[in-house]
Amino acid sequence: MNHMHFEDKKRSRRFFWFVWTLYVLVAMTKTFFTAAMAQIVSKDVMTKSQVGFIVAAFYLVYAPFQIVGGIFADKYDPEKLITIGLFGGTVANVILFFSQNYYVVLITWIFNAVIQFGIWPSVFKIISSQIVRSDSKNATYYMSFSTSAGMILAYAVAAIIPKWYMNFAVSAAVLFALGVILNLFTHIEKPYMFPDKPPEIPVANEDEKTNVSTLKLFSESGFFFIVLTYFFSYTVIHSVKTLSATMLMETYDNITSSIGNVLNILVIAVSVVSLFFAKKFYYPKTVKSAPTGIFIMIIVLVVASALLIVGNSHIAPVLISLCVISGASAAVNLLMSYCNLRFAKFGKSATAAGIYNMSASLAVVLCSYGITKVADVYNWNTVLWLYFALLLVSAFSAAAVLPLWKRFKKKYFASNTGTLVNQKDL
Repeated sequence: MNHMHFEDKKRSRRFFWFVWTLYVLVAMTKTFFTAAMAQIVSKDVMTKSQVGFIVAAFYLVYAPFQIVGGIFADKYDPEKLITIGLFGGTVANVILFFSQNYYVVLITWIFNAVIQFGIWPSVFKIISSQIVRSDSKNATYYMSFSTSAGMILAYAVAAIIPKWYMNFAVSAAVLFALGVILNLFTHIEKPYMFPDKPPEIPVANEDEKTNVSTLKLFSESGFFFIVLTYFFSYTVIHSVKTLSATMLMETYDNITSSIGNVLNILVIAVSVVSLFFAKKFYYPKTVKSAPTGIFIMIIVLVVASALLIVGNSHIAPVLISLCVISGASAAVNLLMSYCNLRFAKFGKSATAAGIYNMSASLAVVLCSYGITKVADVYNWNTVLWLYFALLLVSAFSAAAVLPLWKRFKKKYFASNTGTLVNQKDL
C-alpha cells in the first residue's frame, strides 16, 4: 500500500506530540508489572523469579513479533497496527485486574505481547516517514524521552497505589482511551496527508544497482553488530532501571519498598536529564558519528559497572554509579535510534526499528528471568559482576561496528557527482 505523509508542519508536529504521549503511556502500562515487583515480593505474592519469568515470557514472545511488526509497518498503515495493540492490550489488562492467579497472569501477559507486536515499529515509521521529513531527527530525539517518562510514571503510580493489581485497571482505561482518540485523530488528519514517493536508494556510482536487499544493507552497515551491542548493554540498562528498587531494598536494611521505588525514579530521571546534555554537548557537537558516540558511552558504562562492584558496601557510591549508568545509557539509546533513522531513505526504518526493539526485548528476557534468577540463587554482588561482563562484551561489539559503518556511509550516502544525503552527522 502507499504510505502517507504530512507536508504541513503545524499538523505534523501536533500529530507527533500525540504519538509521543501515546507511547509514553504505552511504555507506562508495559512497565507496571515490573514496577510492582518490590511490593509483590515484600507481600509474598510471588517470588522474584516468578515475577521475572512472567516479564521474561512477555518479551520472549514479543521479541520475534517485533520483526513481523517492522515489516508490516513498512508495508501497511501504522495507525491500524497501533490500534490493534491498544485495544488488545485493553482486553489483557481487564483480565489481569480480575484474576491474579499465576498461570492466568502468565498466559494473559503473553497474549499482551503478541497483540502489541506492531506498536513500536509503527511509531518509529510515523516519526521517520510520516511526519514532515525535516522534523524526523528532532522527533527521534524527543521520542528518546518517551520510554523513561513512561517508566517514571509507572514507578510513581506503583509507589502510591495500595494494591499492585490495580495497576492493570489503570492500564486498561488508558489503553482504551488512547485507541479511541487515535482513531478520531487519524480520521481528522488523513485528508491532510499525501502519498509517499517510492523509496530513494542513494548510491555512490550511477551504474550500481539501486535495488539493495535488506540483508545486504544491514550486513554492510554493521547494523547487526549494533543490534548485538544493544542486546548486551540493554540487559544491564533495563536491569538498572527496573531492578534497582528491589536490589536496594534487599541489600540495605533502611530501604523499604516505597523508598526503593522513589530512588529508582531518581535513577530513571537522570537518564531523562542526560538526554539534554547528550544533544547539546555530546552529539553531534563533540562526537560526529553515532556509532563512535555509542562506543564511547559503552566504555563509560563499563567503568561505572566496575565502580558498582568496588563501592557496593555503601549506598551512596552505588546510587551514584547507578545514576551514571542510567545517564550514559540514555545517550546510547538516542544514538541507536539515530542509526535506525539512517535506513528511512531505503524504506526500511520500521524494519530496522523492529529488529532493534527485538534485541531490547530479548535483553529484557535475560534481565527479567536470568538476572533475577542469579539474584535469587546467588546474591546481588554476583549480579554486579554479571553487569560488568555483559558490558565488556558490548564494548567489543560496538568497536566492530566502526569500520563497517564508515564504509557504509561512503558507499551509499556520498555521490561522485557531489550530491549528498543530508544526514551527514549520523
